[in-house]
Amino acid sequence: MKPADGAARAMLELMTGAWATQALRTAAQLHIADHLRDRSRTTAELATLAGADHDSLERLLSYLAGIGVLHREGDSFRLSQCGQLLRTDAPDSMHALALLYGGLFYRSFGALDHAVRTGENAFEHVFGQQAFDYLAEHPEAARTFDLAMAAGSSFFASVAEVVEFSHVNVVVDVGGGTGDLLAHILTAHHRLSGVLLERPHVLAAARRRLATFGCLDRCELVAGDFMNGIPGGGDVYLLSRILHDWSDEPCRTILANCRAGMQPGARLLVIERPIPADGAASLARSWDIHMMVNTGGRERTLAEYRDLLAATGFELRDRHLLPLDVEILEAQPR
Repeated sequence: MKPADGAARAMLELMTGAWATQALRTAAQLHIADHLRDRSRTTAELATLAGADHDSLERLLSYLAGIGVLHREGDSFRLSQCGQLLRTDAPDSMHALALLYGGLFYRSFGALDHAVRTGENAFEHVFGQQAFDYLAEHPEAARTFDLAMAAGSSFFASVAEVVEFSHVNVVVDVGGGTGDLLAHILTAHHRLSGVLLERPHVLAAARRRLATFGCLDRCELVAGDFMNGIPGGGDVYLLSRILHDWSDEPCRTILANCRAGMQPGARLLVIERPIPADGAASLARSWDIHMMVNTGGRERTLAEYRDLLAATGFELRDRHLLPLDVEILEAQPR
């Protein structure tokens, strides 16, 4: 192979990444991974189960095998370890993420050039309103989004393991979605109680999710907006992937509201993907573009998070590393 061929192949693989996104979304829509849950199946079997055209499905399955999602065995296909994550019942299922990234956010990413040229929110340019306002008015999209946020949180179980909760009574999860992180903490520490602050349209799903974990009776669900105020009285406050949704000024408002509600000795846990200052590879760089397109927010370096915390009366005390380049930044009021 000529040296130039390697560069051209690499560039083509980059350029056609959108094809992989749509192939995964289609596989998720057809529940291919669920149909392959227990055993391998032929294309004919899968076409019947999925209600798909045999020839077209064969070509999709072959492509998925080529990118490592499936394994081909003669006329049959089975799931790879990666493909198992598309099952709806997988412990760390990414089924909803495939639907979200190949659906709603795929459309907004088509206006990446608008965001780069103008500095404006591409999602708002495409859909006519901010992402969270759009989700509040579109229940099905909101359901997919909430499932996807839970699916992208395989690190939640680690939070209860690496953070000290022995002298904690109340944990306040600020903008905690359907309560998965809070539920993992309460499940690991049975004497704790929790408060979940969320938008009204999210709380019904949160109630069901917390009941599934068996900790709804230890949770207070509060409808509200963290830009306007945050419940007081907590020993630990959680901001899990909240600050990256916003520019600096709204972040300072959120942190100041947390600070106002915190009693002496309370702690703040900021869970984000800091961008490495040394230029090292990190998922944070991809999510920085994602935030630029869909929320107008950004990922930040550790120094930038430290500055935001200091500007609102906090001191960064500790850091805990989690999977997938995520970190817990543990801070306390000065």
